Parts: sequence; C-alpha cells; structure tokens
Amino acid sequence: MRAICLAALALLAALPAAAQDPEREVLPEQRQRLAFIAPSGLAPLGSGKMVFSAFHVATGQELWVTDGSNAGTSLLKDIRPGFRGSFPAGQVAFKGHVYTTATDGASGLELWRTDGTAAGTTQVIDLRPGEEGAMPNELTVFRDALYFVADDGQTGFQVWKTTGDAKSTTRVSAVDAGPRALTRQLTVAGSRLFFTATTRTHGHELWVTDGTPEHTRLVKDIRPGIEDAGIQNLTAVGNDIYFTAHDGEHGAELWKSDGTEHGTQLVKDLRPGAAPSRPTHLAVLGRTLYFSADDGVHGIELWKTDGTAKGTALVKDIRPGPSGSMSSAIAVMGGKLYFAATDGASGAELWRSDGTAAGTVRMKDIAPGAENGSPARFAVIGARLWFAANGGGGRGVEPWTSDGTPAGTRAVADLAAGERHAMPLGFRALGDAVLFVADDGHGNDRLWSHRKDGKVTLIGDPLKERLR
Repeated sequence: MRAICLAALALLAALPAAAQDPEREVLPEQRQRLAFIAPSGLAPLGSGKMVFSAFHVATGQELWVTDGSNAGTSLLKDIRPGFRGSFPAGQVAFKGHVYTTATDGASGLELWRTDGTAAGTTQVIDLRPGEEGAMPNELTVFRDALYFVADDGQTGFQVWKTTGDAKSTTRVSAVDAGPRALTRQLTVAGSRLFFTATTRTHGHELWVTDGTPEHTRLVKDIRPGIEDAGIQNLTAVGNDIYFTAHDGEHGAELWKSDGTEHGTQLVKDLRPGAAPSRPTHLAVLGRTLYFSADDGVHGIELWKTDGTAKGTALVKDIRPGPSGSMSSAIAVMGGKLYFAATDGASGAELWRSDGTAAGTVRMKDIAPGAENGSPARFAVIGARLWFAANGGGGRGVEPWTSDGTPAGTRAVADLAAGERHAMPLGFRALGDAVLFVADDGHGNDRLWSHRKDGKVTLIGDPLKERLR
C-alpha cells in the first residue's frame, strides 16, 4: 500500500502546472490558447491595452491582457499555477498599474497589482497572512491613493489605503474594531470619501474621511439607536452626497449630506408617512440630481432635485396613473438623460429627457408595438450611448448603440443568432474600438470588439460548444 501511495504522489508531482481539472470534461477546442470565457472587470492599463479577468480550462480564472486583437491578447500571469485559478476581481486602474484582488494559493485573497507584464504582476501586501485572506474589495481611487475595504483578521472590514507597496499600505478607519466590523460603499465626493459602516451602538450609518484616521468619523446617526438606516445609492454631486435612507419615521427616502451632522438632512418625503418612495437610479446632470421614485400617486416615474424640498419635483408622469413607467438605470450623455420607460401603449423603450416635461420623449421604439425593447446596461463612450436591447421579432437581446437620435439608434450585431440572447455588458473604450462581453450563441460569455468601420469581431478562439 505504501508503495502505491508513493507512486501516486510521484505521478501527481510529475503533472504539468497547467494540467486540467480532472473532474471537468474538456473538448479539444477548449484547449486552444485563446479559448477563454467569462471575461470581466476590463480596466485600462495605458499604451492601448486592457487588463481583465477570464477563465481558461488550463489555468482557471486569471488575469489576461489585450490590445483588442487576437495577436495582442494573452494570459498575463498564472498567479496560482494550475487549473484552480487565482480568482482576480475588482480591477481598477491607478497610476500606471491595474490593481486587483487575487490569491496565489499560499496567501488567501489579497491585493495585487500589474504593469501589464508577468514580472510586474505582484502582490502588494499580505494583509492577513495565511490562507484565509483579507479579501480586499471596493477598490476606489481617492486623491493620491487607492482606497479599499479589507479584513486584517483583527479589526474586521475597515477602510485601508495604499500607494502601491506594503510600506504605504495603512488602515484608515477603526470603526467598532473587531471581527464583526463592516464598512462598504466607498464613494468620492469632492475632497471627501464617504462610506457606510456598522457599529454596535448606531447600526449601519453614514461615515466620512479625508483619508486620515483622525478625521474619519460618523456623519450622523440617521436612524437613532442600533437599527440600520438602510443607506444605499450613494451618489456625489460636487462636494455633497445624495443617498436613500430610512430614519424610522419616513420610510426609504432621498437624503443629502455635506459631511456634517447638521448638513445631513432628508431632502423631501415624497411619499408622506411611513410608506417609502424608494428613490433609485440616481444620476447627475450638471448640479441637478435625477432619480426614479414612487410617490404613491404616479407610480415609479422620473424626478429631479436641486437638494431642497421646494426644488424637488416630478419631471413627467410618463405613464399616467399609479402603474409607473421607469425600468432601468439612467445614463447621461450630451446634456440629456437616457433610460427605459413605458407609456403604457408601447413596451419598455428608450426615452430621452432634458429635465423638462416637454423635453421628455420616447426616443426610439426599439421593439415596435407592445413588445419590450428593454434597453439596459448603458455605457457612454464619447458621443455615443451603448446598451443591451431586445430588437423584437425574435431577435433577442443584442448590443445597440445610439447618437441620441432615432435614426442614429441601431443594433450593432446579432451575435447570438435568432431568438437567443447575447446579453451584452461591460462596454469599454480601447483606442477607436469598443470592447464588451456577450454570449457567443453557445452559452459562453466571450470578449468582442466593435471597430470604427462597424465590424464586430470575437477576441479569442471560437468555440462551438458550451464550456461547462
């Protein structure tokens, strides 16, 4: 028996580092060099390159790099050698590097960075030594540092910052320090970084920092006592922050803060009493905040505010009555708002607004008739809006683009032919091209490029079967 065990160990030791998962059925096509799937977290590196995370059967989920062509696309580094993968996530560009969270198998999930080369892809710091990992997340550029939330194993999830090495990595917050501490929702507003945090005396409330421990503090206990205020949707307008919160009296409504207790106030109780109006899809155009909300009379419609109760008003009751119209986030391009809405006659389609009732109109009936075009996953790149939509007539959800006019709004490609859905997302500019992720029609999320000449090409080796 001992000889058999030793022989088995010798055989395992002889296996190449890139050996495939023995429990995964792998087709020959899936061993191709560029047969990666599930790309995510595209982050610009500079010099016309993009770093992203993707899965390959030989390496698992790892960092990849591309210049938008097959020849310029490759595995950046097998951080965790073998098929298990390092699970990079949350890629953010900062001062010539892309930062991410990953594990090399010895350390748990920790902070890494890359300059686009294998040699320049290194761990920044092992904040929580051992296999458990500090699990950095919420990577956010603020002033001259990269801020993130991590757990060092002693103080819980706190706010940290770094300029790119272990020596410069320091803890910013000490919010109810202990194993159950939790901070999240890092949001930059001018010269301040807002976030939410949980304490045993105040629950989950709004906090602020200038980047130093001594000036990191609770802004206001919006819902007094240990109950949470349910703060969500932090959105900056200049130096101020808007968000939704529940103070225990008014329901989930729109609030505003300048970083002081006195300057943190309910903007307006849109649905008077304990019932919530639930503002969502917060978007900024100039100094005005736009959002969708339900005042209990008009349903979910488009609203705007200048930060005062008097200056908070319904833009337009697109679908008259209590049913409501809005069904997507709001994109801002060229001084106008774009979103999905229905007037009750046509389905959910692409609408445009200049912030006035007269200037709020249906821009394009993408799926004519009662069928829903359902535009969503908006991204503004230059002077064009990119999004996913259902063209109707059995065409499925595919990539679309618009210059803000009906004539300039069109489908880009039919990637998942017929009624199948490509479900595109993550539109990002790379030179004169637009990269995005979409289904190839076989159940694989792949990376695509839309060139200036209008051609859409797959970045990677084609697959004819779903990679399971």
